[in-house]
Amino acid sequence: MNKSHFTIFIDSSYNPDRKFGVGGFLCIPNCPDEVLVNKNALEELYSPDVVKTRIVEHTTNTRLELQTLLWALESLRLDTETKTSEEMGSITVYTDCRTAVDLLRRRERLGRTHYLSKRKGTILGNADIYKGIFTLCDQLSPKLVWIKGHTSEKDRVGIQKIFSEVDRFVRNLLRSYIARKFS
Repeated sequence: MNKSHFTIFIDSSYNPDRKFGVGGFLCIPNCPDEVLVNKNALEELYSPDVVKTRIVEHTTNTRLELQTLLWALESLRLDTETKTSEEMGSITVYTDCRTAVDLLRRRERLGRTHYLSKRKGTILGNADIYKGIFTLCDQLSPKLVWIKGHTSEKDRVGIQKIFSEVDRFVRNLLRSYIARKFS
């Protein structure tokens, strides 16, 4: 049986003055291994029209990154819900958000403390998103990989190059949205 492998790149661009931003992700099914090292693979796999985006208002930078991760995983689950677990294969998610990558490591403590903050004893502001991500991680078992954001162009190859294009796309979309909305 042929298993699928999904490679997902997520990023967001946030405007702290206006408290909103753009989250986006690119999902590449059966991403070939040569993308890891091939400088020219980008042209074959990436185009702006395949990046899914959404504008999110009344949020924070970290919340937007986590909302984008949750949205990407929800979309993948919906797109693959007819597949059996044997057909599903693996999922790798690349993000420059350390909070997202470290979230699974924090899961046990978050559950044990009922998502309460250590200092104030109140429910964490992102508890709803954490729970949603944990549920989808249980279903999909994605591997979350931190990738350095905002690298110089000469240092970009393969995965870094694709991630940088997703980053540039959501950043430009945010700038365009602000220009339209506030001009």
